[in-house]
Amino acid sequence: MEEYESRTWSEAMMIGEDDYVEKMHSEVEPWVKNCLKEGYFLAGKDRQEAKIHYMRAVHPKERGAVVFSHGFCEFPGKYYEVLFYFYRMGYSVFFIQHRGHGLSQRFTKDPDMVHITSYDDYVEDLKEFMDQVVAKESLTKRYLLFAHSMGGAIAALFLEKYPGIFQKAILSSPMMTMNYGGVPDWQVAVLTLWSRLAGWDKRYAPGQHGFDGVYDYEGSSCLSKARYDYIFDLRKKQPEDRMYGGSYGWVRASGKAVKQLAKKASTVETPVLLLQAGRDNLVEPQGQNAFAKNSKHTRLVRMEESKHEIFNATEEIRAVYYREIFTFLES
Repeated sequence: MEEYESRTWSEAMMIGEDDYVEKMHSEVEPWVKNCLKEGYFLAGKDRQEAKIHYMRAVHPKERGAVVFSHGFCEFPGKYYEVLFYFYRMGYSVFFIQHRGHGLSQRFTKDPDMVHITSYDDYVEDLKEFMDQVVAKESLTKRYLLFAHSMGGAIAALFLEKYPGIFQKAILSSPMMTMNYGGVPDWQVAVLTLWSRLAGWDKRYAPGQHGFDGVYDYEGSSCLSKARYDYIFDLRKKQPEDRMYGGSYGWVRASGKAVKQLAKKASTVETPVLLLQAGRDNLVEPQGQNAFAKNSKHTRLVRMEESKHEIFNATEEIRAVYYREIFTFLES
C-alpha cells in the first residue's frame, strides 16, 4: 500500500465525485480484495448465542487500531472507501458486522428485517470483538473507535460501560434521539407497548419494510450521487446486504438505548469527536447536543449543509469532515 510522505490528512488523497467509480474499481476494490480479510467469532451467552462476522486489515506500520461500528441496515461495502482512507493514513481497520445484519447471526426468517431485543447484546458483541479479535491482532494496542448512526448509540453505551478501552472515539451522526417522522413520543410509546403485549416483536414497525429495489437518491441520506449509486448497486447484487427495515423489537430496544445513554453521558472519560449533520432527517440533534454538553471530553462539530451520511456528502463537506477526524486522531 502506498505511503504518504506527510502523516497528516490531505485532500489530495480523497476520491472526488467525477473519478469515484474509476478510483473505486482501480484502487479501493483491489485493496479490499488483497488486504481486507474476513472472519467470524462467537458471542452471547457462553459465546454460543451468535456468530458474528467481521472484516479487518492490519497495517504493518500501525499507528492505531480503528474499530468501526456501523449504522442501521448497513454493510461492509458501504464503508470500503472510509476503511481505505484510514488504512492509507497508517491505521489498522476492524469492522464488526452487528448481529441481525448481513453475514452475522440473524434472528428472523425475513433477511431484509433487522431484529434485536436489547442493545446490551450489541455492546457485549463489541466487547467480545475487542477481546477475541482486535486485542490479538492489533500491533500497537492503541484502540480508536469510529461509529455512525445506530453504531454511535452502541458506541456511547460501550464507552459508558467499559471506560478506558478506547483512547479516542469518533461519533458520526450518532443516533442519540430518534426521529419518528413527526409522530408524538406518547403515541410511539403506546404503539410499542401494544406491540409487545400483542407479541409483534418480529413484525415490521410502522414505516418499515423489506428491500423494494426502488432507486431514491433524492430521498436518501447522501449528497454524493456517485456514492449512492455504488452502494445501491452493491445492495442489489448481494442479497445478504439487503437489510432495509426494523422490527418492533428493534424499535423498542433503540428507544430504551437512547434514554439509557443520555442518563450516563457524564460518565464517559474517553475524548470524543461528535460530528453532527445539519440536514439530518434520520436522527434528531437534541440528544447529540445533550451528550456533548454532559460528557466531559466531547467536541461537537456541526456540518451545517450535510445530510445524515457525512462520509457520503459533497466533496467540500467531506474534506472538512476527514480533516477534523484525522486532526483529532493525531492530536
